[in-house]
Amino acid sequence: MYLEELKKKNPLVICITNNVVKNFTANGLLALGASPAMSEYEEDLEDLLKNASALLVNIGTLNPEKWQAYQKAITIASANQVPVVLDPVGAGASRYRLKVSLDLLEHYPITLLRGNASEIAALIGEKQASKGVDSGYVEDIGGLARKASVHFGIPVIVTGPVDAIASNNQVRLIQNGSPLMPFVTGTGCLLGAVLAAFIGLSEEKDYLDCLSEAMLVYNIAGELAQEQTSTTGPGSFKVAFIDSLYQIETEQIKERQRITND
Repeated sequence: MYLEELKKKNPLVICITNNVVKNFTANGLLALGASPAMSEYEEDLEDLLKNASALLVNIGTLNPEKWQAYQKAITIASANQVPVVLDPVGAGASRYRLKVSLDLLEHYPITLLRGNASEIAALIGEKQASKGVDSGYVEDIGGLARKASVHFGIPVIVTGPVDAIASNNQVRLIQNGSPLMPFVTGTGCLLGAVLAAFIGLSEEKDYLDCLSEAMLVYNIAGELAQEQTSTTGPGSFKVAFIDSLYQIETEQIKERQRITND
């Protein structure tokens, strides 16, 4: 199981992420067993990415300087054969965010694309309602994930009430998760970092299994956290969620997983 391998190897995950979630992302990765490093400077990345397992690029707090930093970071990662996870935050709500995301997808080697339905739909030219970085509803999330994966030629994860993972024209749907997760800023962004931690342990032919386990680990940790804080709310849930990422075990994944092929 990839979870056990992650805890043994403590993979280094370089996170270029938004300012709102850096602390939560670092704590979540540490709790799970990975080693986070937050950096977006070229000279620093030249050294860090030589020893990294994966790179996360999250465009949540975007400006022209960061756009250039993303381009340089992905180029350095590629030179070191380090997989790259792209989280196109808000691409469904802002033309500028859409432009940046498409530039990275079309001109730089992205390994995995992860976003909500509105973001992924916008990237393949389909209209979906969104409000800021929040997603609109999509009826066929599996179909959207498959279409985006074929369009860009890479694995795609679309998150929502049900999550869809598409790779090599195969799609899996995951029903696990907690309704409290959207009420904590950063749960989606931390997911991108967790996916980076897992995908760095996988070979390309195993991406679907690896990403499926990563999503199950994350979502079941959310369920466990909700059970611990059922009478409170998002503040307590946030703390319990970090604890659950630290405590979660392979047997819990096997017992609680709700995953189907689409």
